[in-house]
Amino acid sequence: MITQKGLIASLPFAAFLAGLPVAVSAEEADVPSASAFAPMQRYAIAYPEPRDVAEFYVRDLGMKARAADFEEFDHPNDRSMRIVLVTVDGIADDTVGAVQLRLGLRFSEGSWEAVEAGMRRKCQRGANAGEWTREVCP
Repeated sequence: MITQKGLIASLPFAAFLAGLPVAVSAEEADVPSASAFAPMQRYAIAYPEPRDVAEFYVRDLGMKARAADFEEFDHPNDRSMRIVLVTVDGIADDTVGAVQLRLGLRFSEGSWEAVEAGMRRKCQRGANAGEWTREVCP
């Protein structure tokens, strides 16, 4: 017999198995803070789904969305917001091995818009090679 509490706890897993987007609390998932990312250009665009906004930013940086890993989290302080963390590994570049975007998205009037946007890189060489940094890779 499944209790109501057990059923509620299993809903995110069931959504995951069904291929539906699942948002987890940013605090529970230990999402890096916005200060770990260098601020980047924000655009006055809005889309009906958070992932659509994130895909726009990935394409704007010249990367392919199909090569990216998208994770969606509830914002720790604002229920009208979501955090989307986008990671692109295996970049064919001598200096940068991976890029990660952190987008703070706000829902308003039926669509999502980025109100926070940041990027960090994983450098291939240098003193901090293999670690995430806000700085431009050498």
